[in-house]
Amino acid sequence: MLTMENTNKKFRNPFPAIGKVFKYEMISAGRIILPLYAILLVMSLIIGLFIMDKNLEVHSIGLFGTAKAILVVLTFILYVVLFVVTISIIEKRYKKSMLGDEAYLNMTLPVTVGEHLWGRYLADMVWGLAYGIISLLSGAFILIKGWGQLPKVFSELGKVMAEFKMANGYSIISCILAMCFAGIAIYMLICIFSYMCNSVTNLVEKKRTLISILIFAVSFILYTNLAHLFFGNTFEDVDVFPITFVIMFAFYNICWSAVFSIITRVILNKSLNLE
Repeated sequence: MLTMENTNKKFRNPFPAIGKVFKYEMISAGRIILPLYAILLVMSLIIGLFIMDKNLEVHSIGLFGTAKAILVVLTFILYVVLFVVTISIIEKRYKKSMLGDEAYLNMTLPVTVGEHLWGRYLADMVWGLAYGIISLLSGAFILIKGWGQLPKVFSELGKVMAEFKMANGYSIISCILAMCFAGIAIYMLICIFSYMCNSVTNLVEKKRTLISILIFAVSFILYTNLAHLFFGNTFEDVDVFPITFVIMFAFYNICWSAVFSIITRVILNKSLNLE
Protein backbone atom coordinates (compact mmCIF):
# COMPACT_ATOMS: atom_id res chain seq x y z
CA MET A 1 0.00 0.00 0.00
CA LEU A 2 1.16 3.49 -0.80
CA THR A 3 -0.21 6.71 0.59
CA MET A 4 0.25 10.02 -1.13
CA GLU A 5 2.67 12.45 0.45
CA ASN A 6 0.93 15.06 2.54
CA THR A 7 1.55 18.40 0.87
CA ASN A 8 -0.98 20.42 2.82
CA LYS A 9 0.37 23.74 4.02
CA LYS A 10 -1.17 26.70 5.71
CA PHE A 11 -2.61 29.07 3.08
CA ARG A 12 -1.44 26.74 0.30
CA ASN A 13 -2.50 28.00 -3.13
CA PRO A 14 -3.90 24.95 -4.99
CA PHE A 15 -4.48 26.61 -8.37
CA PRO A 16 -0.95 26.28 -9.86
CA ALA A 17 -0.91 22.53 -9.17
CA ILE A 18 -4.48 22.10 -10.44
CA GLY A 19 -3.55 24.04 -13.56
CA LYS A 20 -0.56 21.81 -14.26
CA VAL A 21 -2.61 18.63 -13.81
CA PHE A 22 -5.33 20.10 -16.01
CA LYS A 23 -2.85 21.02 -18.75
CA TYR A 24 -1.18 17.61 -18.72
CA GLU A 25 -4.50 15.75 -18.87
CA MET A 26 -5.78 17.94 -21.71
CA ILE A 27 -2.64 17.28 -23.76
CA SER A 28 -2.64 13.53 -23.06
CA ALA A 29 -6.32 12.98 -23.87
CA GLY A 30 -6.30 15.49 -26.72
CA ARG A 31 -3.91 13.35 -28.76
CA ILE A 32 -6.73 10.85 -29.25
CA ILE A 33 -9.92 12.91 -28.87
CA LEU A 34 -9.06 15.87 -31.12
CA PRO A 35 -8.37 13.79 -34.26
CA LEU A 36 -11.73 12.03 -33.78
CA TYR A 37 -13.49 15.39 -33.47
CA ALA A 38 -11.73 16.54 -36.65
CA ILE A 39 -12.94 13.42 -38.50
CA LEU A 40 -16.53 14.11 -37.39
CA LEU A 41 -16.34 17.72 -38.65
CA VAL A 42 -14.84 16.67 -41.99
CA MET A 43 -17.49 13.99 -42.51
CA SER A 44 -20.23 16.47 -41.60
CA LEU A 45 -18.86 19.05 -44.05
CA ILE A 46 -18.72 16.44 -46.82
CA ILE A 47 -22.35 15.54 -46.15
CA GLY A 48 -23.39 19.19 -46.11
CA LEU A 49 -21.57 20.11 -49.35
CA PHE A 50 -21.92 16.99 -51.50
CA ILE A 51 -24.70 14.79 -50.13
CA MET A 52 -27.45 17.08 -48.85
CA ASP A 53 -29.46 18.81 -51.57
CA LYS A 54 -30.99 22.29 -51.42
CA ASN A 55 -34.05 20.86 -49.65
CA LEU A 56 -31.76 19.30 -47.01
CA GLU A 57 -32.66 15.80 -48.12
CA VAL A 58 -30.56 12.74 -49.02
CA HIS A 59 -31.57 10.78 -52.11
CA SER A 60 -30.63 7.13 -51.65
CA ILE A 61 -31.60 5.86 -55.11
CA GLY A 62 -28.98 3.78 -56.90
CA LEU A 63 -25.54 2.64 -55.81
CA PHE A 64 -24.18 6.15 -55.32
CA GLY A 65 -27.28 7.13 -53.35
CA THR A 66 -26.88 4.10 -51.11
CA ALA A 67 -23.26 5.05 -50.45
CA LYS A 68 -24.39 8.56 -49.49
CA ALA A 69 -27.02 7.18 -47.12
CA ILE A 70 -24.43 4.89 -45.52
CA LEU A 71 -22.07 7.85 -44.97
CA VAL A 72 -24.86 9.79 -43.27
CA VAL A 73 -25.67 6.84 -41.00
CA LEU A 74 -21.99 6.37 -40.12
CA THR A 75 -21.72 10.05 -39.22
CA PHE A 76 -24.63 9.87 -36.80
CA ILE A 77 -23.21 6.65 -35.32
CA LEU A 78 -19.95 8.54 -34.83
CA TYR A 79 -21.79 11.03 -32.59
CA VAL A 80 -22.57 8.23 -30.12
CA VAL A 81 -19.20 6.54 -30.53
CA LEU A 82 -17.36 9.79 -29.78
CA PHE A 83 -19.18 10.19 -26.46
CA VAL A 84 -18.36 6.61 -25.46
CA VAL A 85 -14.76 7.01 -26.59
CA THR A 86 -14.41 10.27 -24.63
CA ILE A 87 -15.60 8.58 -21.43
CA SER A 88 -13.36 5.57 -22.12
CA ILE A 89 -10.27 7.73 -22.64
CA ILE A 90 -11.00 9.71 -19.47
CA GLU A 91 -11.32 6.47 -17.49
CA LYS A 92 -8.12 4.99 -18.94
CA ARG A 93 -6.21 8.21 -18.29
CA TYR A 94 -7.24 8.11 -14.64
CA LYS A 95 -6.36 4.44 -14.27
CA LYS A 96 -2.95 4.92 -15.86
CA SER A 97 -1.99 8.21 -14.18
CA MET A 98 -3.38 7.56 -10.69
CA LEU A 99 -3.38 3.78 -10.32
CA GLY A 100 -0.92 2.52 -12.93
CA ASP A 101 2.60 3.15 -14.18
CA GLU A 102 2.43 6.95 -14.25
CA ALA A 103 1.22 7.00 -10.64
CA TYR A 104 4.71 6.14 -9.36
CA LEU A 105 5.89 9.51 -10.67
CA ASN A 106 2.71 11.45 -9.92
CA MET A 107 2.71 10.39 -6.27
CA THR A 108 6.15 11.92 -5.75
CA LEU A 109 5.07 15.33 -7.00
CA PRO A 110 4.18 18.09 -4.48
CA VAL A 111 0.51 17.81 -5.45
CA THR A 112 -2.30 16.77 -3.12
CA VAL A 113 -4.96 14.19 -3.94
CA GLY A 114 -7.55 16.95 -4.15
CA GLU A 115 -5.44 18.90 -6.64
CA HIS A 116 -4.94 15.80 -8.77
CA LEU A 117 -8.67 15.13 -8.82
CA TRP A 118 -9.75 18.71 -9.43
CA GLY A 119 -7.33 19.03 -12.33
CA ARG A 120 -8.93 15.95 -13.88
CA TYR A 121 -12.47 17.13 -13.12
CA LEU A 122 -11.81 20.41 -14.94
CA ALA A 123 -10.30 18.58 -17.91
CA ASP A 124 -13.31 16.23 -18.02
CA MET A 125 -15.69 19.18 -17.99
CA VAL A 126 -13.82 20.86 -20.84
CA TRP A 127 -14.00 17.68 -22.93
CA GLY A 128 -17.72 17.43 -22.22
CA LEU A 129 -18.28 21.03 -23.33
CA ALA A 130 -16.05 20.42 -26.35
CA TYR A 131 -18.18 17.43 -27.34
CA GLY A 132 -21.31 19.60 -27.19
CA ILE A 133 -19.72 22.40 -29.25
CA ILE A 134 -18.34 19.97 -31.85
CA SER A 135 -21.77 18.34 -32.13
CA LEU A 136 -23.38 21.73 -32.81
CA LEU A 137 -20.71 22.62 -35.38
CA SER A 138 -21.17 19.24 -37.02
CA GLY A 139 -24.91 19.83 -37.28
CA ALA A 140 -24.28 23.29 -38.75
CA PHE A 141 -21.96 21.80 -41.38
CA ILE A 142 -24.52 19.16 -42.33
CA LEU A 143 -27.13 21.90 -42.84
CA ILE A 144 -24.72 24.28 -44.57
CA LYS A 145 -26.90 24.56 -47.70
CA GLY A 146 -29.76 25.79 -45.54
CA TRP A 147 -27.83 28.72 -44.07
CA GLY A 148 -29.53 31.06 -46.54
CA GLN A 149 -32.83 30.37 -44.79
CA LEU A 150 -31.52 31.44 -41.38
CA PRO A 151 -33.32 34.85 -41.35
CA LYS A 152 -36.64 33.09 -41.93
CA VAL A 153 -35.79 30.44 -39.32
CA PHE A 154 -34.86 33.08 -36.73
CA SER A 155 -38.10 34.94 -37.44
CA GLU A 156 -40.20 31.81 -36.88
CA LEU A 157 -38.11 30.90 -33.85
CA GLY A 158 -38.80 34.28 -32.30
CA LYS A 159 -42.54 33.66 -32.58
CA VAL A 160 -42.21 30.19 -31.07
CA MET A 161 -40.12 31.53 -28.18
CA ALA A 162 -42.71 34.24 -27.46
CA GLU A 163 -45.55 31.70 -27.44
CA PHE A 164 -43.53 29.34 -25.24
CA LYS A 165 -42.84 32.07 -22.69
CA MET A 166 -46.50 33.02 -22.53
CA ALA A 167 -47.53 29.40 -21.98
CA ASN A 168 -44.82 28.43 -19.46
CA GLY A 169 -43.75 31.66 -17.78
CA TYR A 170 -40.10 31.38 -18.77
CA SER A 171 -38.13 31.40 -22.01
CA ILE A 172 -36.87 28.56 -24.16
CA ILE A 173 -33.32 29.80 -23.50
CA SER A 174 -33.85 29.21 -19.78
CA CYS A 175 -34.99 25.66 -20.53
CA ILE A 176 -31.99 25.02 -22.79
CA LEU A 177 -29.58 26.33 -20.14
CA ALA A 178 -31.24 24.16 -17.48
CA MET A 179 -30.98 21.09 -19.72
CA CYS A 180 -27.31 21.85 -20.47
CA PHE A 181 -26.65 22.18 -16.73
CA ALA A 182 -28.36 18.84 -16.11
CA GLY A 183 -26.45 17.24 -18.98
CA ILE A 184 -23.10 18.41 -17.61
CA ALA A 185 -24.07 17.14 -14.14
CA ILE A 186 -24.90 13.68 -15.52
CA TYR A 187 -21.72 13.62 -17.60
CA MET A 188 -19.55 14.52 -14.59
CA LEU A 189 -21.37 11.91 -12.51
CA ILE A 190 -20.40 9.26 -15.05
CA CYS A 191 -16.75 10.39 -15.05
CA ILE A 192 -16.45 10.59 -11.26
CA PHE A 193 -18.26 7.27 -10.81
CA SER A 194 -15.70 5.64 -13.13
CA TYR A 195 -12.90 7.09 -10.97
CA MET A 196 -14.49 5.73 -7.81
CA CYS A 197 -15.17 2.33 -9.33
CA ASN A 198 -11.58 1.96 -10.56
CA SER A 199 -10.22 3.08 -7.18
CA VAL A 200 -12.29 0.52 -5.28
CA THR A 201 -11.56 -2.39 -7.63
CA ASN A 202 -7.86 -1.54 -7.56
CA LEU A 203 -7.79 -2.47 -3.87
CA VAL A 204 -8.31 -6.14 -4.70
CA GLU A 205 -6.24 -8.49 -6.82
CA LYS A 206 -8.92 -10.85 -8.18
CA LYS A 207 -12.46 -10.73 -9.63
CA ARG A 208 -12.27 -7.01 -10.40
CA THR A 209 -14.85 -7.28 -13.16
CA LEU A 210 -17.34 -8.92 -10.81
CA ILE A 211 -16.72 -6.27 -8.16
CA SER A 212 -17.21 -3.52 -10.75
CA ILE A 213 -20.56 -5.03 -11.73
CA LEU A 214 -21.60 -5.25 -8.07
CA ILE A 215 -20.59 -1.63 -7.43
CA PHE A 216 -22.60 -0.51 -10.45
CA ALA A 217 -25.64 -2.58 -9.44
CA VAL A 218 -25.65 -1.33 -5.84
CA SER A 219 -25.06 2.28 -6.89
CA PHE A 220 -27.80 2.10 -9.54
CA ILE A 221 -30.33 0.65 -7.10
CA LEU A 222 -29.56 3.32 -4.50
CA TYR A 223 -29.57 6.05 -7.15
CA THR A 224 -32.95 5.13 -8.61
CA ASN A 225 -34.65 4.43 -5.28
CA LEU A 226 -33.50 7.69 -3.72
CA ALA A 227 -34.55 9.55 -6.86
CA HIS A 228 -38.03 8.05 -6.58
CA LEU A 229 -38.11 8.93 -2.88
CA PHE A 230 -37.09 12.56 -3.40
CA PHE A 231 -38.99 13.31 -6.61
CA GLY A 232 -41.76 10.71 -6.77
CA ASN A 233 -44.52 11.74 -9.14
CA THR A 234 -44.36 15.43 -8.24
CA PHE A 235 -44.15 16.61 -11.85
CA GLU A 236 -46.11 13.83 -13.52
CA ASP A 237 -49.25 15.89 -14.22
CA VAL A 238 -47.54 19.20 -14.93
CA ASP A 239 -48.55 20.66 -18.33
CA VAL A 240 -45.62 23.08 -18.70
CA PHE A 241 -41.95 22.28 -19.22
CA PRO A 242 -40.68 21.02 -15.81
CA ILE A 243 -37.66 23.32 -15.55
CA THR A 244 -37.72 23.06 -11.75
CA PHE A 245 -37.45 19.30 -11.97
CA VAL A 246 -34.53 19.56 -14.42
CA ILE A 247 -32.59 21.84 -12.06
CA MET A 248 -33.39 19.69 -9.01
CA PHE A 249 -32.31 16.57 -10.90
CA ALA A 250 -29.03 18.29 -11.81
CA PHE A 251 -28.30 19.06 -8.14
CA TYR A 252 -29.27 15.49 -7.25
CA ASN A 253 -26.56 14.23 -9.62
CA ILE A 254 -24.08 16.75 -8.22
CA CYS A 255 -24.68 15.36 -4.72
CA TRP A 256 -23.97 11.85 -5.97
CA SER A 257 -20.82 13.11 -7.68
CA ALA A 258 -19.68 14.61 -4.38
CA VAL A 259 -20.22 11.27 -2.59
CA PHE A 260 -18.26 9.34 -5.23
CA SER A 261 -15.51 11.98 -5.18
CA ILE A 262 -15.16 11.70 -1.38
CA ILE A 263 -14.88 7.89 -1.61
CA THR A 264 -12.23 8.23 -4.32
CA ARG A 265 -10.28 10.77 -2.32
CA VAL A 266 -10.34 8.64 0.85
CA ILE A 267 -9.04 5.60 -1.05
CA LEU A 268 -6.25 7.58 -2.71
CA ASN A 269 -5.25 9.13 0.61
CA LYS A 270 -5.50 6.07 2.83
CA SER A 271 -5.38 2.86 0.84
CA LEU A 272 -3.74 3.52 -2.50
CA ASN A 273 -2.58 0.27 -4.12
CA LEU A 274 -0.50 0.88 -7.25
CA GLU A 275 -0.40 -1.76 -9.97
